[in-house]
Amino acid sequence: MQNWIQRFVFVGLFGALAGGSWGQATLVDAPDTIYVALDTLSGSGAVEAHWTVTNNTDSPLSLMVTRNFIDTVSPFNYPYQSGEPGAFERFCWGPTCFNYGTDSSPANAAFFVNLNSGLSDDSFRSDYYPNGVVGSTTLEYCFHEEGALAFGACHQITFVSVATASVAPLRGESPSIQRLSPNPATDHLTVTWNNAQTGVLEFRNLVGQVVKSEQVLGGVSSQRVNLDGLSDGIWLVTYTVDGVAVSTKRLVLR
Repeated sequence: MQNWIQRFVFVGLFGALAGGSWGQATLVDAPDTIYVALDTLSGSGAVEAHWTVTNNTDSPLSLMVTRNFIDTVSPFNYPYQSGEPGAFERFCWGPTCFNYGTDSSPANAAFFVNLNSGLSDDSFRSDYYPNGVVGSTTLEYCFHEEGALAFGACHQITFVSVATASVAPLRGESPSIQRLSPNPATDHLTVTWNNAQTGVLEFRNLVGQVVKSEQVLGGVSSQRVNLDGLSDGIWLVTYTVDGVAVSTKRLVLR
């Protein structure tokens, strides 16, 4: 009996994969990193991220969304309790903005977003509330059909908050890249800074061409960078402030 059950589960899963029972959405214009200075926040104090979910398959999709924590600042208010210290988040999907700290939209057809083939939906919104906490938080959102989280379309976004938009350099300390990790890297990189000032992080190939660039906000201590679009090999990572290169380190990508 046990062998029969195992065979049934395997065949059912193989059939879903081969027959395309579960379709995957396409995420459009999803940002990788959003920076915010706490002294510039107003209103509710939320930092918003938006992107579009598109059905490029040949079949209709009924989608829910699940949020995963990749890395969070400390303190982080989860499970969420009103009035407690720490950063927190929530998301909106379809016509509903769910409670703070909700892990996923309900597995209920009334909360699904239904997309026919070729159609898009731009209702998704991620709200991040730094709540006075400096640092970076990386969240992952997966758009999937009920019971098919493993086959969902997922995207990670990092919110970076610093105390002020204007950070004066400390006497005797120059802004620079302290460390690139991991190095060698594969799909992402964490840059650790010495006395970061507002500037640009540039990824150059060995002939000097800038292939990728990321904004650097003054006062941040570390920053996560997605390496999509960079080929395997050796890259020169240069940090520029006011158009002047102040620090360069070598990165191996494989």
